[in-house]
Amino acid sequence: MRSYRVYSSRPITIDQRCDLDDRASHHLARVLRVKTGDRLSVFNGDGNNYQGAIVSATKHQVSVLIDSIEPAETESSLNTCLALAVSKGDRFEWAIKKATELGVTSIMPILSQRVDVRLSPERWQKKQEHWQQIVISACEQSGRAVVPEVAAPTTLSQWLSDVEADCKLVLDPEATPHALHDRPASIALLIGPEGGLAPSELTLASENGFSSLRLGPRVLRTETAPLVALSILGARWGDINA
Repeated sequence: MRSYRVYSSRPITIDQRCDLDDRASHHLARVLRVKTGDRLSVFNGDGNNYQGAIVSATKHQVSVLIDSIEPAETESSLNTCLALAVSKGDRFEWAIKKATELGVTSIMPILSQRVDVRLSPERWQKKQEHWQQIVISACEQSGRAVVPEVAAPTTLSQWLSDVEADCKLVLDPEATPHALHDRPASIALLIGPEGGLAPSELTLASENGFSSLRLGPRVLRTETAPLVALSILGARWGDINA
């Protein structure tokens, strides 16, 4: 029998019926076409996977009787905030999806000098909600049971003045290569847009405690750089291993 895994924002209690939220119910009933009796794994972001069987499935509501709980073991031990400059098209969406698969803890969309995206406050809010749903879908696929938060887009200068982390890194293809520090408890990773961060922005980052990080002799695209950097940090300090 096929088993499904889905996120629901509702509270979940063992040995009780759980009415899934609208998003989960719609996906299960109208896309996956689940039936009563199908097994289901549900998570709500608290770090656990809840197992149960579907007891009701209509076009508008899916309910599951939770019969067991399993603590997830899929979260990275490395607390990483990815601050990524917003880009046009689907490049930003692709990058945050893959960053979620790699175990990032939180995502901060950055509006830097060379970001060529102009939206009203209402449209930025809709973008943020859309990005959060992409992250949730990536958690469903990758087995994560804690959902990284996608923050509201903010200016680079504002984020630099607010961010706190044991290790602060900014990608710079022109930087002098240097060895990474000892394992930190938390990391803030800043990556610019297509065309990179402006020299004044790199200086501002440095003034706020950021060390420059070079990933090699080639210039990577804005959607490629997060994957490479997070993979290196995960292999160096986290749970990525061969």
